[in-house]
Amino acid sequence: MRISRIYNNNVALATTFSGEQTVVIGRGLAFGKRKGDMVDPSRVEQTFVPEKGESEERLTWSLSEIPSDILAIAIELESRVKESGNFSISHSFVIPLADHLNFAMIRAREGVTVEYPLALEVSQLYPREVEFGQNALALVGEKTGATLPAGEAIPLALHLVNSQFAVTDMSQTYRMTEIFTQIFDLISSVYGGSIDQSSMSAARFVAHLRYLFVRTEKGGSGPFQDAGSATLLEAVKTSYPRAFRCAQKVYLLLEMQLNQELTQDELTYLTIHIARLAKDFSLAE
Repeated sequence: MRISRIYNNNVALATTFSGEQTVVIGRGLAFGKRKGDMVDPSRVEQTFVPEKGESEERLTWSLSEIPSDILAIAIELESRVKESGNFSISHSFVIPLADHLNFAMIRAREGVTVEYPLALEVSQLYPREVEFGQNALALVGEKTGATLPAGEAIPLALHLVNSQFAVTDMSQTYRMTEIFTQIFDLISSVYGGSIDQSSMSAARFVAHLRYLFVRTEKGGSGPFQDAGSATLLEAVKTSYPRAFRCAQKVYLLLEMQLNQELTQDELTYLTIHIARLAKDFSLAE
């Protein structure tokens, strides 16, 4: 690889022999170098290829602004996530995570505190991701000696949620979380009882809703609808009349929020999930 641009002694934009632009990071790899010089592969610790729609310049600038120790923590956290086998994440996970950790460290040094919205909802809807956030804070403390506020586990959890669906705008994740909260409030209102959103049945329902969001983002309203769908829906409606009525309300809420028409299959799945929630929490059908 040849150096295309140097950002600091440790970060440079390089061009491979095939013409691909990549960001290379390593302690002192660009020290004393100039544009056009060869990159010493023994000094390269990490390489980053820009995501689709992201410029090489923007990626390199972002990396050059993040201290190497913070970037190393983010990379270790990514490795832990992948090794756990519990999450499937996009390549865009490390940079936003490192960027957030960097500014969280700056805020902590300056004594600035931030209140994150939907903290309770995030804890209930994404317990595994929040556990990741808490572990991330522990690792920061272990590696740097700094103590970040416990509330920082919430945005770190949302970075993991974000990356699982390869979306670039965190506001989409907040919006998704708000809609999930509305849905659970609606179900509780219809049944007149509370639902533990951290339960296994609630987690299954949330997983279904999350992938519904992914499908609609990609232009698909739902799974394949076969000839037996109407028969199955009628059977579910007969077996779980209250869950069906509740599902109709949720169905309309989703269509309004997603601005997209959903299939009748989706109504069937919503009814089944709601009926399971009602059974698990002894809510009268």
